[in-house]
Amino acid sequence: MKLVYENNRVYNILVPYVRWTFRRMLQRVNYVGLENIPKDAAIIYSPNHVNTLLDALAILSSGKSPVVFAARADIFRKPTIARILNFLKILPIYRIRDGADSLVENDWTFRNAVLSLNAGLPFCIFPEGRHSQEPGLLPLRKGIARIAIKAAEDLDKPVVIVPVGLVYDDLKTFCTGLTIRFGQPIAVDDTEGLELADMAEESGKPAVTGQKRTRRLLLKLEEKMRPLQEWKQSHTRHPVILRSILIAPFALIAGLFLLPAFGLTTFFDKKISDKAFLNSIRYVACYLINPIIWLIISLLLLIIVAFGVFPLPLWASLLLIFAPVPMALLAPAIWYGVVR
Repeated sequence: MKLVYENNRVYNILVPYVRWTFRRMLQRVNYVGLENIPKDAAIIYSPNHVNTLLDALAILSSGKSPVVFAARADIFRKPTIARILNFLKILPIYRIRDGADSLVENDWTFRNAVLSLNAGLPFCIFPEGRHSQEPGLLPLRKGIARIAIKAAEDLDKPVVIVPVGLVYDDLKTFCTGLTIRFGQPIAVDDTEGLELADMAEESGKPAVTGQKRTRRLLLKLEEKMRPLQEWKQSHTRHPVILRSILIAPFALIAGLFLLPAFGLTTFFDKKISDKAFLNSIRYVACYLINPIIWLIISLLLLIIVAFGVFPLPLWASLLLIFAPVPMALLAPAIWYGVVR
């Protein structure tokens, strides 16, 4: 099994497609503060977590390089799933609920995170530890601080945490608008530890401990993250009624091409209790599974045309064979442009 930071040709082919479909899915996407991302440092992204898988895609779509992610360890239990997640450059993070004995496994994850940063890949961890669609920031877990401090100690280049605010226009709506705001980076180096040590020495207290440094870094990160996710963006909305009338005929055609995706999302809607996953399921159904289904249909049509089962003019044959997959890719933005 390859290490997550190693180059993977299949991954390199898949990621541009994922970035393109993610941007196509959204009504609009605004990137604010990209100049706050240093170009000569090891970067740890620290976004709020409100929209499950789509939050990770938002970070992945913000740049050109691969991104290594951290996710809760319980989804790695099945070996097949673990291999897929490793291919997608996702590392497991163990929590106390996974068992106290399992926490030592985080040492392996932290080492791989540092190796990924050393290889020049950004690392992304959602510091709240879980997603929530309620207003406000959840308490931050210490994993991001421990990884950042270890990276600063082990690497010969600056290490920074870049706080990120993900602000969706409507969390319950698929194909909504999104603003991704990058805050001022937080430098993680020995100067913070020395500063705390000096303060302790002046007050006559013991020198700073790793636990105190972790807590101080989390407080600073929380202070930077809060205004980013609460930031109110303004944007121009198109006249919904007029737009819907203009593209309604195209939406009907798009709806036909989305029938397999509708079936999948309806099935999972009845199975899952956490509705925050619905938009992520819609993305997978519309942009990953649905095009594959229509590719298979196109291949079947090619066989039918090749054997002359239904004689058709050349232009009609080409349309039947090559139109379904592009239509399947364009269909979500057209359909949800009307029904949103």
